[in-house]
Amino acid sequence: MTFAARFLKPFLALSGLGFLGILSLVPLTGAAAEQVRLLPGAPELPVAALALLLLVQPTLLMLGAVAVGVALAEKAGLTSLILRRLRGEAIESAAAGWGAALALAIVFASVVALADLMLRQAFPGAFAPVPRLDDVTLSGRLPGLLYGGITEELMMRFGLMTLLLWLGLCLTGRRGRPVLTWIAIALAAFAFAAGHLGAAAPMMQEGNHVLLVRTLALNGVLGLLFGWLYASRSLEHAMLAHGASHVVFWIATPLLAALGL
Repeated sequence: MTFAARFLKPFLALSGLGFLGILSLVPLTGAAAEQVRLLPGAPELPVAALALLLLVQPTLLMLGAVAVGVALAEKAGLTSLILRRLRGEAIESAAAGWGAALALAIVFASVVALADLMLRQAFPGAFAPVPRLDDVTLSGRLPGLLYGGITEELMMRFGLMTLLLWLGLCLTGRRGRPVLTWIAIALAAFAFAAGHLGAAAPMMQEGNHVLLVRTLALNGVLGLLFGWLYASRSLEHAMLAHGASHVVFWIATPLLAALGL
């Protein structure tokens, strides 16, 4: 198989999907750039230039993750339906279980939404500056679906989790694969959860350990689900579950709140 068929075509296709998520951030970068300009020592650049720079880091991370995934996913025994299709491989055995993936996303995301509401009731002071999971503007919902559902999965699962599992298999001579798979799932889930601390940092008061634990625990639980779906089904199943979880937040949170839960 040629380099173009084995690497270049799937790399370009998956990178293109990842760019959809990057582009969905554009409406939010203006406000973020304005905040950056207020920081001490911030570069004296136009807001548009700062906004563009804010997109550079996730773009580079996404491209690197896609390259890692395309090169190593199959070596690690992991699956992307798009990758296999573009390489001319059969996908019928992996292209199933969509309903189960969606159902799991609904259950897990509903539990997370409920836990978030219960924590808010128990620690109202810690959550005073934190918007609810359904308090998202229309411009903020598109990144949840595209950046979260696609780009973050390319970074965290296709890139990081694939690399961790491949390294573990190489170091152990492919012994203990189930344990290594769960280690990779857990480490990628922790990195995924820790990545959300940046967004929560401005709302964290000194010593606000409740918000810290909540951010790590709730995102970590979802990260475990997405990683398991990638390991047991495909990257695309993880993407579906990730995107669907945001929709569940927006629907389940007000319903649970109305029930007094």
